[in-house]
Amino acid sequence: MIHYSCDRCKCEINPDEELRYSVQVEIKAVFDTPAGIVDDADTDHLLELHEILERLGDDESDAIGEDVYQRRRYDLCSGCFRQYQKNPLGRESSLSFGFSDN
Repeated sequence: MIHYSCDRCKCEINPDEELRYSVQVEIKAVFDTPAGIVDDADTDHLLELHEILERLGDDESDAIGEDVYQRRRYDLCSGCFRQYQKNPLGRESSLSFGFSDN
């Protein structure tokens, strides 16, 4: 039998008794074309990328790979999933009060 645990609170998740939520996060670097540069449809971007990676050492290309693309998967219990739904980026919620300067 496979044992599941919540990746956030570390509690054990029994799939017979409660729902287990799987959250997949995909992170991609976005490369914008600088203003004034026309994207030529005939350019082989895959070939250019291959040439750049060949010029780099293996250690450097692995580091660049992590910076360009990552995919992660997390198992969450129902309580942690509800918290994730409310605040997926995990930012601290701070109330902003508009106090006067006097």
